[in-house]
Amino acid sequence: MTEIDYKAKLDEAIVQSDVVKIFDNLLTVGVEKWASDIHIEPMENYCRIRLRIDGIMEELVQYPKNLHESIISKFKIESGQMRPDEKRVPQDARVSNVTLTNKEIDLRANTLPTVRWEKLVMRIVDKSKDIPPLEELGIEWNNKNIIFRHLKYPNGIILMTGPTGSGKTTTLYACLEYVNTTQVNIITYEDPVENKMAGLNQAQIRSDIWFTFANGLRWWLRQDPDIIMVGEIRDQETLDMAMESAMTGHLVFSTVHTNSSSETITRVYNLWAKPYMLAGTFNLVMAERLVRKVCDHCKAKVTLKDDPKLSYAKESFRNFDKEQLKKEVMSRNISEQQRNEFINDGMVTIGTGKDPETGAVCPICEGTGYKGRVGLFEMMDFDEEIKNLILDGKSAFEIENHALSKWMINLERDGVFKVIKGVTTLDEVYRYVKAKFDK
Repeated sequence: MTEIDYKAKLDEAIVQSDVVKIFDNLLTVGVEKWASDIHIEPMENYCRIRLRIDGIMEELVQYPKNLHESIISKFKIESGQMRPDEKRVPQDARVSNVTLTNKEIDLRANTLPTVRWEKLVMRIVDKSKDIPPLEELGIEWNNKNIIFRHLKYPNGIILMTGPTGSGKTTTLYACLEYVNTTQVNIITYEDPVENKMAGLNQAQIRSDIWFTFANGLRWWLRQDPDIIMVGEIRDQETLDMAMESAMTGHLVFSTVHTNSSSETITRVYNLWAKPYMLAGTFNLVMAERLVRKVCDHCKAKVTLKDDPKLSYAKESFRNFDKEQLKKEVMSRNISEQQRNEFINDGMVTIGTGKDPETGAVCPICEGTGYKGRVGLFEMMDFDEEIKNLILDGKSAFEIENHALSKWMINLERDGVFKVIKGVTTLDEVYRYVKAKFDK
């Protein structure tokens, strides 16, 4: 049975007001369509269900508002962690379930009281999916060399940064999978534990009983760890403990919510970190975004000479070291023809959304022109030059400009390379990346 069949069953369940079947078919459709989130939300005169697919919200179905409270109450009861009678404050729950296609999933759910009724959002963690290896995430040449070099270091801090849903956790798990051997003791502190991995000692944070990230680090340092993963650095205490762990011979992985690797420097200063601590413990800061890939079935080449985003893309390499640029282009297998077509003619690859043979809606991407996602990566390697700039009191802006003039492939540059190769589009890159220059 296909996702279309389960969508039809969902429509039928709504007509029959069968709340149990609504949820069963909804979760199945969400998983089969590779949705990351399900939004159940009230409108003025009706309610709707939307899915976030490849980072974009897509309306799945509308239903009468008289069904809404029953649907929300059904989930609250099933979760066993929410009060069905409490509608005034947000509530959280984490639930394991099995879809009608026998796939095990975890749901991270949250209700939010609105001016109409409650809204329910469920993040889907498909446990049947394997963590992809680092080589398959879209990390290419210089960035790939940097990350693999740092994964071999015995101590220091490696940070992933980016907004919610940018792929940070997946990349961290891929890093842990790479360093996971029988010779090392790896401990993780997560909230929640999203993927259970063999060979790791994974702990679930419980703030309600004071088992926080900072306290967990204190206790687990007595467990003789070699490598520690902290789900997120949220406060000064957790940052201090992570730095102390790095300075005492441990390799520490974590995440922080900032927009770029350079902004992370400002963020840790705001958490009262001293420059000498930052220079002494930080190895690598990676920023990541997920962009949609051009659909292979309906892709075609077009010229975008008048598009201002083309000027932004070319300008992003203005101060880049020329020799390094040549090496990067060659190592990413970008042909001279692809480079010249982009530079001289503004030629790029897009998905038309139409079947090239019939002219009908593309059956692969359903008319969007995109299928799947790939990561854009930015690596700030805390080498001697960067550390000296930190110790000299240089600002994050000055440090970023120095790195960009030498070797750093930031999110924008990585995105432009992937546009030249026909992997994604300028629209996708600049939907997530702020252009540094404006014409």
